[in-house]
Amino acid sequence: MTLKDKRIEWKARYDAWKESGQSVAEWCRTQEIKVHQIYYWVQRFENNEVSPEPEPTQWLAVQVDDETIASEGKGPIFIHFDAISVEVRPGANVGLLSDIIHVLQNQC
Repeated sequence: MTLKDKRIEWKARYDAWKESGQSVAEWCRTQEIKVHQIYYWVQRFENNEVSPEPEPTQWLAVQVDDETIASEGKGPIFIHFDAISVEVRPGANVGLLSDIIHVLQNQC
């Protein structure tokens, strides 16, 4: 279910609750919905935190060159992720480093 679908579903539930005249607890019991779920959406709808339609996604094009990291006489850098450490030396292949980080993110 997409976020848009969830918004639509919960807006319908919110409207049904408002029209019912019941308390949140009563309405949730009859609908077999957990009270904390409706309270979350009541707060969002009443504080206008949820727009009827989500803003369209805007993408930004980024040009990434597969170049090596400029050495400029600097020493290595160390990346620590939980129990894993990666040493990146000057002149390292940026594409390879990106692949390594991607694998670590998916494995950990």
